[in-house]
Amino acid sequence: MLREASVTHDTDWAEKTMSELREKQFEACERRLSAFPAMGLFSPLASDLHAQALLERSFYHNEAGNDGLVSLDALREQVLAQLPLEALYLSNGESVLLERLLVADGHIHSANWDEIDAAEALARRLWCTFSTQGEHWALDMPEVLRMPLLKAYNDPLYTRAKARLYRFDATISGLLYIAGFLHAAQPLHFFMDEVMERSDALAQSIAYRYLKATFEYIADTNHEIILVHPGLADPNRLISMMNRDRVIALTLNEETLAGGMSGMLPEEESLHQMIRAVLDGFTRPEWEADEAAEDLRLLAKQGVPLQDMTEVMASMLCVQATDTMHLALRRLHESTPRWIGMTAALRH
Repeated sequence: MLREASVTHDTDWAEKTMSELREKQFEACERRLSAFPAMGLFSPLASDLHAQALLERSFYHNEAGNDGLVSLDALREQVLAQLPLEALYLSNGESVLLERLLVADGHIHSANWDEIDAAEALARRLWCTFSTQGEHWALDMPEVLRMPLLKAYNDPLYTRAKARLYRFDATISGLLYIAGFLHAAQPLHFFMDEVMERSDALAQSIAYRYLKATFEYIADTNHEIILVHPGLADPNRLISMMNRDRVIALTLNEETLAGGMSGMLPEEESLHQMIRAVLDGFTRPEWEADEAAEDLRLLAKQGVPLQDMTEVMASMLCVQATDTMHLALRRLHESTPRWIGMTAALRH
């Protein structure tokens, strides 16, 4: 899911915890979907004008061969031609929604806004149309796509692809937790070589779509994408710090990578349990102690000053912070491994 620049403009770190960033990401996702054309690509009322508007908001936009104007028939043909291969390589969230759509004859509605990122990805593939109904949202999939999708799901390649996707997701998620951000070039080639086992132009397009549907990302100065951890509030700040310091020291071993995959490094476990224990029972109603501890740990990983972290902790509490809380926070700040980014190291 695209990380919009607006979510990092707040100067108050209490507004840039992972919990707050997640809410802002979903709000930005809903705004983008509300600007999506209501007319689906396969609607009998769709025209070339609708096709052009859909193209410009879809994954197809800026992909090779999609410059200039497009006709309705040509875009429909392209979507149908790519669907059998593309259906094998969907994010987990997309797969869950598609299975529900196929069971429900192409229409689902939900009050779970945590799924809206997967709904946006399906809309950007031009497979579904999105709409809101009060506190609920809905997805509709045209009948012409259902049989090709069912055939793809029954293909023996589907099961093998899902197993490779699981390993890929775990590896990239682990690296993102360890480093904070990761230039997409290396994961892209890894995806094509090890997951898709092909390297043609279509494979590259599908790989890019998968990265965009599965991970948060921003565009760098060369208009390439950088994958970012959901808790990294200001990627440009970390990138500039890395470029300024020009020191990258990262040792990857099996234990470290396993910790990254699980969302906590071995050396962070005692620090997390300590801050969680002192917060337990003293957080505001909207906070759970474990969630608050995670948010503080992720602020420490991006080098947020201790004074700012102290203010964030105070905003989470329903009591005045104690000396024990301040001591636990100081240890968390001093001993948590920092994010250092992985751009040049993995790009070449």
